[in-house]
Amino acid sequence: MASHTAHQYRSPESSSVELYNYLMMCFFVLFLWWCRFIADNWFIMQDELISIDKLEDQIIDHPDASTKKEFQDSLDETFQKKLNARAEQIKTTQTFDKKSRRDGSGPSGQGSYQDNSGSANFQFLVTKSHLTYEYVDYGPLEQELSEWFTFNDLATFGGVSYLKQLYERTLQENEDNYRSSTISSDFIKDCTTVLRTYTLAEEDSSFGVALKLLLYYSFGEYAVRRDSKDQVEHIKRNNETLVSMEVYVPLISLIANFVEEQIASDRERSETGLKAEIETDYFICLTLLYFMVNSMLKSKQTASIARFKVELKEKDLLTTLVKFIEHWKWRPTTSYRIRYLILLTWKLILFEMGDTDQLERCDDFLVEYHDIKNKKGKDLPVTKLTCSPLDYFAFREDLLDKYPLYEDPNLKVFDFSKFHKHLDADESSSISSSSDSIDDRYKYFMAINSFSNSLSNLVESPKTNKSHTVFSQLPSQTVHIATPVPSPTLTASDYMSGGEKIRRSYQVNQAMPFIYPNASTSAASTTSDGVEVPYAIKEADKILKDSVYESYSIKRLWDERQRFMKQERGYVNEYEGTEDHISSNEFEYDDDLLSKYPDKSSELSSICRVEQFYSKNIVRLHSFIQVLVETIKSNRLDYNLNFAEWELNPETSYFNKANTSNPQESNEAKNKVEFVLMSQLEVLNVKEITLKASTSIILLLLKWFKISHVLKYYYLSSILFDQQFFTITLDYLGNGFNNSNLQSLSSAGKPEDLSDYEILINQNKLMNPKIEIPKFEFFNNCLNSFPEDYHYKLINQDLTMKLPETIDENNVNHVYITKSNENFVFILSNLLKIINKILVKNVTHRIFTLNELKPSELYKMILINYDNEALTKPILKTLKKLIPYQGRKWKSINMDLISQIYLNLRLSLKDNWLSGKDLESDFNNSYDQEIALRGLLQFYNIRKYPKQMELIGYKINKELDIPVFNLNDDEEIF
Repeated sequence: MASHTAHQYRSPESSSVELYNYLMMCFFVLFLWWCRFIADNWFIMQDELISIDKLEDQIIDHPDASTKKEFQDSLDETFQKKLNARAEQIKTTQTFDKKSRRDGSGPSGQGSYQDNSGSANFQFLVTKSHLTYEYVDYGPLEQELSEWFTFNDLATFGGVSYLKQLYERTLQENEDNYRSSTISSDFIKDCTTVLRTYTLAEEDSSFGVALKLLLYYSFGEYAVRRDSKDQVEHIKRNNETLVSMEVYVPLISLIANFVEEQIASDRERSETGLKAEIETDYFICLTLLYFMVNSMLKSKQTASIARFKVELKEKDLLTTLVKFIEHWKWRPTTSYRIRYLILLTWKLILFEMGDTDQLERCDDFLVEYHDIKNKKGKDLPVTKLTCSPLDYFAFREDLLDKYPLYEDPNLKVFDFSKFHKHLDADESSSISSSSDSIDDRYKYFMAINSFSNSLSNLVESPKTNKSHTVFSQLPSQTVHIATPVPSPTLTASDYMSGGEKIRRSYQVNQAMPFIYPNASTSAASTTSDGVEVPYAIKEADKILKDSVYESYSIKRLWDERQRFMKQERGYVNEYEGTEDHISSNEFEYDDDLLSKYPDKSSELSSICRVEQFYSKNIVRLHSFIQVLVETIKSNRLDYNLNFAEWELNPETSYFNKANTSNPQESNEAKNKVEFVLMSQLEVLNVKEITLKASTSIILLLLKWFKISHVLKYYYLSSILFDQQFFTITLDYLGNGFNNSNLQSLSSAGKPEDLSDYEILINQNKLMNPKIEIPKFEFFNNCLNSFPEDYHYKLINQDLTMKLPETIDENNVNHVYITKSNENFVFILSNLLKIINKILVKNVTHRIFTLNELKPSELYKMILINYDNEALTKPILKTLKKLIPYQGRKWKSINMDLISQIYLNLRLSLKDNWLSGKDLESDFNNSYDQEIALRGLLQFYNIRKYPKQMELIGYKINKELDIPVFNLNDDEEIF
């Protein structure tokens, strides 16, 4: 008992010694076992390829002879070669395993899915759904023309049969003058002369007849056509004739004069609206122009098309339509036909400014004109990773903070005595000039951000380590340990002085200098010449410096920032810039450039047209965008498609099943009900087509404004953000996917165990067929040809689980969805792209606003079930901006989304989007960033367009007299 007690209460020193001896003995036994294992498996290990986990040790810490030889290239290339070798080995092994499974010669002898490593391969359980759809700016000509009309529109001008009769009667009355079987050029000239004589406000019968005859000719003279294909060909040919004979000239003047007169008259009277005759002529003028513009969109550039564009630019019909749309917002009436104004505006933007291909050509021209370096696909290969100048500036600042003795012979201390040269209005900006090196721009940029408190610094602020909230809260090292002595123990407190519990943190402050000895062995002196930065750091700096990409958008933004700071500090009054200074600005584009670049006339014409449109409509953009956003709100899918589908199909119609004593009355009632149902469906279809045009206008303007100037694009994105575009769009998309009105009520043909989620992904606005009404279709009415026994299909019944599957070489099942509502897919793609473009880089307030709406679940559902580049790419770009501000639990649950971003989006060299964000600082500065951006936008618009900005209340006060105080005076100033 005594001995036990003595053993129980022995001293701590003796216990520590025994524990130390025990651990040393265990370590010695393990060391002997490891030596025996190495001796037994030495030759086996020599034959195996090095695993990926050991590559870093082989290359960096203990390089062999072959690796040292490969160091003549770079660490990046050497590591890539090792990775490629390992990947080739894995690929070869998987190919052998798959072949074994197909032959039934796998490990189990029955073609099992067990690989050689013993882990199960469950890839055969994966099924990917792909949506077959190709995004284009506009659809086929037949579709675009047919979507212009509704059934009542055909009755507006008397119906298609009336146009035919009017044409034949006119030929009979003028048989001596027009003997040709078709309308001759002389007849078209006579009609054009009549159009030049009258206005829309004048009620003259000859004016209306001339318009209808031209309309019949524009419709392709459908009375003598075989089918819709033949009619479309003649529509294109006849409208080319109308354009070559410049019939558009009086039409543009008629519409422009009508809009001006109508706006003026509406201001003087309380009631709005048009007479039936005037509304008919007004609609025919819009229709003729719409047919001409659509026919020319797919035609090659000719002299007649060039004259057409010049006439549209000089008369500025686009501005006239935007003005009338704004007027309609405050004085709405159905007779102004706002839907057709939106459709025509969409096609005029495509025709005058250009489509996606024209955008790319303009981008290439601006890259050449502004001498942009390191452009992907031009100076750099597409596969090479790049980084932005701002990322490189932040990296360089962190490098100098960590290694203060780092010296670059090309880097010199910034000479502040020459600072005035950068503020001289006649000198080019060193921060935006391509002639300066990246080091010069770095010095100038960091000098401004470090020593200036300009409001514009919040627009683009380098995210350095020393500015990070976490690092700023860490204690700084008071003594740098430069000798190998034991480090003091780190004791983290569980509670702060106030009693609240805190999280333990043992992080090292990365913003503090790293001054551990790293001198070269050949250096005898102890000066800074003998101190070297690690080779990896030097190579990283070189790689990033060589991979900094340039952009004319960044140059424009920095140029405007510098002007803003001059005005902010009172150094130069940028509002009073001389005309010579403005014309000499690199970022001003006018027609004088055509003489310098005659082969780029198309690109310059588009850029100048965008500038003209923005300058004349900057005061109307807010109202114009509000009207377009209202089209999203009006698309409320509150109409149940089941009832229309049941009643319009004969096999399920109530009238066909009911036994009535009077069949004639039953047929009349059936026809009335069918007409009402088709009219209701047509309303849904018209709203969808209008939304298709509205979203296209917004997206095209965002793209073209960015080509013209990045601040124009920022201004439009700010208007969309203020219009609650996020909330409205996500509400519309949620209603389009999860809506019982779009789902079938009957369970016929469905599995009994079909879940709610499977119903949701199979029966929604995207999967349900596009609404088609043959009896109301334009070409069917022109040719008087209607399909017999047409079956209306409004709700999708082809479930994805029943679609044929294709298994690829990786045993992944692929399902291809070939039938969908292409109009809704077009709208969905536009909305997703617009949302992504509103999330401007370095403005986190918009990201937090979108995050509050929680769009990730909707986005994830689209990514999983409808894989298509037009949908997935904008979704992944948006999620890449949102995910850093999600919690850890959300990230752990949605690792598949994070993987999709890494696999499908282009990464940069300094891409720390997932975990490198300073969440606290971004949240605190988010509202300030938005204010700074608005201030820069206000400065740009007032400086460039002072007269237009005065119309909306922004005026430069040139008479403001600020007294100059003399601090040497003894007088008190109150």
